[in-house]
Amino acid sequence: MAAPGPSADTDTGLDALVDDAGFFRSLVEHGSDAIVTIDDDSTIRYANQGVHRVLGYRPDDLIGDSLTTIMPPRFHDAHFDAVDHYLETGDRRLDWNAIEMPGQHADGHEIQLSITFEEHVHNGVRAFSGIMRDVSRQKAYAATLESLQDITHTLMQARTPGAIGDHVVGAAVDIIGFPVASLYRCDDATGVLRPVAQSDAAAALFADPPALSAGSLAWHAFETNDSAVYHADADATTPVHDPDGPMTAEYAAPLGEHGVLLVGDTDDVAFDDHTSRLIELLAANTQAALERATREAERERQNEQLERFASIVSHDLRDPLQTARATVALAKAGDDDALTDLTAALDRMDALIADVLTLAKHGQTVGETEPVPVASVAADAWSTAGAPTASLSTAPDLPTLNADPERLRTLFENLFGNAVAHGGDDVTVTVGTLTGADSGGFFVADDGDGFGDTDTAQLFDYGYTTDTDGTGFGLSIVRDIATAHGWTIDATTSDSGGARFTIHTQ
Repeated sequence: MAAPGPSADTDTGLDALVDDAGFFRSLVEHGSDAIVTIDDDSTIRYANQGVHRVLGYRPDDLIGDSLTTIMPPRFHDAHFDAVDHYLETGDRRLDWNAIEMPGQHADGHEIQLSITFEEHVHNGVRAFSGIMRDVSRQKAYAATLESLQDITHTLMQARTPGAIGDHVVGAAVDIIGFPVASLYRCDDATGVLRPVAQSDAAAALFADPPALSAGSLAWHAFETNDSAVYHADADATTPVHDPDGPMTAEYAAPLGEHGVLLVGDTDDVAFDDHTSRLIELLAANTQAALERATREAERERQNEQLERFASIVSHDLRDPLQTARATVALAKAGDDDALTDLTAALDRMDALIADVLTLAKHGQTVGETEPVPVASVAADAWSTAGAPTASLSTAPDLPTLNADPERLRTLFENLFGNAVAHGGDDVTVTVGTLTGADSGGFFVADDGDGFGDTDTAQLFDYGYTTDTDGTGFGLSIVRDIATAHGWTIDATTSDSGGARFTIHTQ
């Protein structure tokens, strides 16, 4: 069934309306734009109500004044010159359509206007009207966009998440205008968001910035991959880390798998469409920069790994290969003892090849992570220690970590192998939980001879070993696996004088 068309009575009413001059005067009078009409002498003859909204003047106060009243003083002479020139020659020095220039507000500040001029003659009297629209907000928005584009180039040149974070929070403060800004990245090992960078105001409010997890605005945005907004007075059900904290307004923009950008203020602010778009743009550029930095870091890691493999093949494997050739020659000459030396050389080559394969397999990346009980992984790894008379002691409160089980087992296998190699077949190895100020992780300690005069900073270098039969890759593999999980590791002397390796997971 067709919709009914307009009735004849409706048509008649509209015709009467558009024929009524009062209707059009009302449109002009109450429009959102400011309209001013002047005569040949630039004297204001008419001003609509929009003048008050745009320029702060009451219309009646402008009638009889010069148009220069609403112009910055530096434009007065140019205005009169242009009017005189047009009246004499009819030549317009400027395009009269949508000219952008500043206007003088009643309180003295300048606002950016888009002005369209019209000339009309009524009853033989010539007049000029200017239709003025405040475009200050649009101009400021465009300038902010341009500044964000500039910062994007800087972001793409940054090589680390920390450097990216510093640029991002600086842009949130200086360009978008939010004093409290932080970049949080996801810690895969513990399943929480941790701060990478924060603005000065954020540091002043949160001297010890918290890790954020379920129940926080940031985690909600990260988990759903949708931006989330909090206003203290309006969003009582919005998840926030600390409802009684100093933040009154907060915006959380997700950064994909990398984390969240948080901006806000201790004063209530409105996240309007323009502001939201600016935050989202900064977040998108931040995510792209983090992804690029991750790719570059992985490329550098691969290049370094290739260089290490080349070094191993060209140097570490070549030495035992030359030894094997020499011993074969001795064996051919009748030296039966040379066969024993040949076996030792081949065993060393086998060990080197095994370590190279481990490096290639594990490197500084991890596969899928899952909750892994440290105690059970350590027990499994101990079965390969190859020292029946050695003993393993595990603390009853060892944590469950979010980790790659295979990588974590390799970490323990190498630490246990190191303990047996340097502590002897009867060494006692302890796996314990970190407590107190160092809580968040575990340690592996033994009661062997310790490090002696060895510089512990060198222990994790590729190829470094104090054992003539060692390859020097075991502890470097341990460090790579820890780093891949986002952990750190250091070496110190144990309470019994042996070696202690501390893995910090937070």
